[in-house]
Amino acid sequence: MAGPGDVFERSMNINAKFLPRLQAAVEQNALLRIGWTGSGEKVPKNGEVGLCPAMPEGARIRALGKLGSWTSSFGNGGSFDIEGDAGAFFGAYNHNSKLSATGYVGRCAGFMMQGGVLTAGDGAGDDLGMFMNEGFIFVRGEVGQRLGNGMTGGIIVVQGNVGEYAGCGMKDGQIIIEGRCPTPPHGTQLRPLTSKELNSINKLLDAHGGSLGEDAFCLESSKNVEYYVDSSSVSSGDLSSIGITPMDEAPLIDNHEIDTAALILGTEEETLPILLPLPMLPYVPDGAVLGVEANTSGRLSYIQAQPFLVEENPRPFDVLYLNLTSLASLPDHAEVISGACLDLDSLPALDDEELEGLIVILRTLLKPEAPILACQGISRIQSLQKRTVYHKLQVEVSRIEDGSGVPEAATLPIIGRSVKTNLENTETTAALEFGFTCDAHDIIVARCAGAQFVITQPPVLETEDMEFWLQGLSIDMKRKLRNLGLESIDQLQRAHLRALDYDTAAISGLRMVGYERPLPHWFAK
Repeated sequence: MAGPGDVFERSMNINAKFLPRLQAAVEQNALLRIGWTGSGEKVPKNGEVGLCPAMPEGARIRALGKLGSWTSSFGNGGSFDIEGDAGAFFGAYNHNSKLSATGYVGRCAGFMMQGGVLTAGDGAGDDLGMFMNEGFIFVRGEVGQRLGNGMTGGIIVVQGNVGEYAGCGMKDGQIIIEGRCPTPPHGTQLRPLTSKELNSINKLLDAHGGSLGEDAFCLESSKNVEYYVDSSSVSSGDLSSIGITPMDEAPLIDNHEIDTAALILGTEEETLPILLPLPMLPYVPDGAVLGVEANTSGRLSYIQAQPFLVEENPRPFDVLYLNLTSLASLPDHAEVISGACLDLDSLPALDDEELEGLIVILRTLLKPEAPILACQGISRIQSLQKRTVYHKLQVEVSRIEDGSGVPEAATLPIIGRSVKTNLENTETTAALEFGFTCDAHDIIVARCAGAQFVITQPPVLETEDMEFWLQGLSIDMKRKLRNLGLESIDQLQRAHLRALDYDTAAISGLRMVGYERPLPHWFAK
């Protein structure tokens, strides 16, 4: 029986074989086939994931078999037709492609559709058309729960029965159903179609051999006023109650050269890593604010040397932050950026097969050596680290502000233990994302706890102020390391840290200043 590694390799091999041929096939108006030999003999595919992402305009692909998750997503045009079934997230982030499956399509088909057409001939799973913005979906057969979940536009037509909560959270668009439908949830109303609407829908269905009768009805948003309650919580502490103390090393003289750099390693040992002059990835939504010219000395400014984590307009050495909305622009930036950070908390929960499908897409579209980071809340650090190792990702990023309210100091033993248990002797490293602007003290504490680097936001988004912030961090960090007698940030250890008060010592397991040992309960079995 094929293992998950075999599925990944088969999927990557198919993409490597077919995607370079697409442009020539478009120019020749040729049809590419997956699931047949060159002589036309059938060899149906079985479970391959992430196939044929970002199809260009004019491409035509026909597939045979039962395909896995994230098939033909991020399409910019062309057509992809499956004789068989497709897994979860079929046609996700579709912009303008025409996609069809003769069989069943899994959950979240048409997820975040921005346009185009998607059809299925034998039903669909839960959350069909979730968050779709534009486009047209037509499904024959039964559909699962939460049809059109959170959709903001477009049209979904279902000839068959649908599950509960159809239209939940929808803001705009229409869901047309010819079949049984439970009572819609609050905020969604059910009404009959007008004759004009029925004629218009049937004209759309003509191209797909479909037609609705007069008993079809429409679900749409009732436009009720919505009240948003922010139930998130922030950490109940910071790192100011943790001190950094020297060990046996003598302090270094002023201007002694200090190494503060951190590396994000690529997929292969021989590839150049991403160099972080400071062990941090500052986050800014739009990389356009980073476009500054070299200073008068001809040397690179701090902003020009420091990679950032950005959602839009990345520079070639920046890391692209991929969340629910920014994933839509992945094909536009994939060949430019040096790496990508996938925010798992912003997406629907992905099982291992679904995550594998998304990783196949990233590996297909990104540069071969580009590292992939995965980010999730600190309360899920154990499962996140195990998954990053299993899927051979380069960095796991634990978000401190994950809504649990756990103090920063309490996360230190969590990080240290989990890194030792899950990441030791692996090629995956750990990082931390803070909900506040870090200073040199915070970064050093994070390094002592086991994080390779931190993600933080600059205090302001003005270019000149960010330059001074980075410069100040560099000066302060080198000063602190000289005081510790360390020539490199890699020499930091957990033993450099001290809890400055009893409460911090109680929740962190650090040595309490003066007492110089962890509190006794940390030794209890």
